[in-house]
Amino acid sequence: MVIGIGCDIVNLKRLNINDEKLVSRILTKNELAVFLNKKNDKHKCEYLAGRFAGKEAFFKAYGIEHQMVSFHDIEILNDEAGKPFINFPNTFISISHDQDYAIAYVVVEDEKKSPLW
Repeated sequence: MVIGIGCDIVNLKRLNINDEKLVSRILTKNELAVFLNKKNDKHKCEYLAGRFAGKEAFFKAYGIEHQMVSFHDIEILNDEAGKPFINFPNTFISISHDQDYAIAYVVVEDEKKSPLW
């Protein structure tokens, strides 16, 4: 059973990838390693914006009443096929980029209540 859905959109122009304080506030240690290995500034900005949007979408879906309010509470990485995933059980994410924007959707399911199908 779905217990929450969240969505967030970020304008890439609002993020400064050279602001180390901002980057370290948004990204975990593992996410930062991926960020630093991106081949150009455009890819770095898309990655940072996607993680920011994904974490904001997660907080909207899961709810702040669970005391998860730090960007470091959530980690978004990619599997071998490139699909993003969140380090939180029964949570699903989709991230997309188009020109100046990154958008993310998150769905959180209750593991105790499975669908009827």
